[in-house]
Parts: sequence; structure tokens; C-alpha cells
Amino acid sequence: MSFLDSLKKPPQQEAAPAGQVRPERRRRRRLALVTLLVLIVAVVGVLVTPAARRELRESFTRLPSSYTELYFTTAPAVSHAQVVVPVSVVRHGDSKGTDRLRVWLESSTGRTTASATATLTERPGGRMSTVTRLPLRQGGQVVHVTLLGHPESLHFRLGAGNSETTKGSP
Repeated sequence: MSFLDSLKKPPQQEAAPAGQVRPERRRRRRLALVTLLVLIVAVVGVLVTPAARRELRESFTRLPSSYTELYFTTAPAVSHAQVVVPVSVVRHGDSKGTDRLRVWLESSTGRTTASATATLTERPGGRMSTVTRLPLRQGGQVVHVTLLGHPESLHFRLGAGNSETTKGSP
């Protein structure tokens, strides 16, 4: 066979028999599978660990160094001609001590029909809770809650009437 003839014919490569995968490809597939499994375990580990979730959230969210959460523990409700307003306050950061909370009912005409102020003292974990009871007046009422000295406030519209259950929206 001459030199020119060998250039015309492509060299013959060994083909793997049908149904068999070369050992090099098998190693690559195993490596890709192991890498995928490690990645899945790491993601699940981050999602189920509270400290890891908090760290991840803080790395993507700009939070002030000190802030306060104010929220209804459950929706305000009417019970025995009173409006029951369960509220919680959670402080994050450096602020410590007590907070004053003002809760009032406002009629549909904008007049305050009942009001109360509560002093909250911080408990371990930073959460403070209180339940305020205000007398219910006739007609539609709006529950207002404000944390004195802070910008946080809440409102909740009660249904029109003195039913034992509320119909409202936060």
C-alpha cells in the first residue's frame, strides 16, 4: 500500500459494540451524577437549616441593623360586644426595654369610639404580645394599632354589625 493510498482511507477506529459504553464515558457520567447529588444535598441542607436560611436571606436582602415587627397574632375578633385585638411585637437589633402600643376603634365617620394604651416589656427572644379588649359600638369599625415612637402601624376593618364573628380584611 502506497503512502498516497493511506491518506485517502481514513484510519479505522475501534467502535464499541452496540449497547456498551466506553469506560471513559462511564466515569464522566458517574462524576456528573455524583456532582448533581452533592449539589442537591447541599441545597436541601441550606433550605432546612434555619441559620443557613437566615444567612442566605441576609446576604440577598438589605435589612436595617435594628428594626421592629408589629403584627396581629390572629385577626381581631368580636366577642361578647367587645373587639379582641391580639398583637405581637418583635424587636431585632440593639433596641431593648419597653414599648407603648396604642389600640383604637374608629367609626365609619372617622370618630374614635374606643381607645387603649398598653406597655409591652420585652421577653427572652425579643417577642412581646398583648391582647387588648375594646367595647364595640354600632356600625362598621376599623381597628387601628400603632407602636408609639415608631413608624409601624396596623389596621383591620371589622364587619358592620355586632356579630360574634368578624368579616373583614387586614
